[in-house]
Amino acid sequence: MSDETKNDLPTVTEESSDTMLEAASDLLLDQTIPAPLRRGIVQALNRFGGGLIDIPAGFLERRNAEKQAESEERIKFMRAVNAELIEQIKTDPEFTQRASNTFAHRILRDQLNLEKVFRSAMDLLKKKKYENSANQQATHEAGKPIREDWFNIYEKEASQKSSKDMQLRFATVLAGEIEKPGSHSVKAIKTLGDMDKTIADLFQKLCSPCIALGVPSEKIIFDVRVPAVGGDPAQNSLSKYGLSFDQLNVLNEYSLIISDYNSYVNYQVSIVDQNNSVRLPFYHQGKHWGLKPSPERPGSNEFEVNGVRLSNVGKELFHIVEQIPTPEYTQDLKSFFEGHKLQMIEVPPPVFIQSDG
Repeated sequence: MSDETKNDLPTVTEESSDTMLEAASDLLLDQTIPAPLRRGIVQALNRFGGGLIDIPAGFLERRNAEKQAESEERIKFMRAVNAELIEQIKTDPEFTQRASNTFAHRILRDQLNLEKVFRSAMDLLKKKKYENSANQQATHEAGKPIREDWFNIYEKEASQKSSKDMQLRFATVLAGEIEKPGSHSVKAIKTLGDMDKTIADLFQKLCSPCIALGVPSEKIIFDVRVPAVGGDPAQNSLSKYGLSFDQLNVLNEYSLIISDYNSYVNYQVSIVDQNNSVRLPFYHQGKHWGLKPSPERPGSNEFEVNGVRLSNVGKELFHIVEQIPTPEYTQDLKSFFEGHKLQMIEVPPPVFIQSDG
């Protein structure tokens, strides 16, 4: 075996596995973190961190490769190439070594991607504050363990992401699932896995001007859409803001928006009542808003808002998107409401109380 062949595997030390534990240790020891969250962190740590040393060590030692293979994927790989290995070995003694090295690289790459995602998720959770009742209520469902089937899909998709942007998006999903298991469907995870940076950036471009009924930071969302604030409803009202029909069609193909680009919903719940209160404000550009009617507005509070609506998958992924400032659209949105005798006013976010039943 040549020195060149020996040295083409990545270097792995025990420090690599320690980083995952170190990333989680502060949270696990922090008594302000609700116990259900700590259980979710341990579950994720055990799932993603358990084999970080064992897998590379097996390949580096060149012994008992199949015995070291704990996953069906690795065993399937070894069996699939077995016949070709036999033929290649006859003419190329180093073929087995090269195949082993290639597979070791793949396993190491996938594991290191998962480690980066996990550490980013821990960083996101560290930034959260859990002293207030809203966040405590939001973690109520975290007493349930994250489903193993969910982990299977998440691990497969997240391990393939090497870019920082996509790793951060997957980290946000993991942090959200630890906080509230069941927040992200398997379909949403697969959709995120299918995205490349171009599609993810396009989705961000659509999400930034959106208004949303609910509290995205708590994964409570009832409706998300980009209101058609001007122009002929038969035309694409978002073209002014750089979103063409072709781009909307791409988002529809990824199941991120519904096919009716001019659907509507009643936003009556966001209109301020006579007691200066609002039943359910909407979220836009990092703030929550109510709609204060002017004195000359007719008595009925029925108010339909039409535009491009996010699908259920889109709504699940909406909270992971970092909002881009949209000053032109925000001003047009305010003018749109003013045209209907309604003024956008900033209000506190709603608090949802979850019952034990």
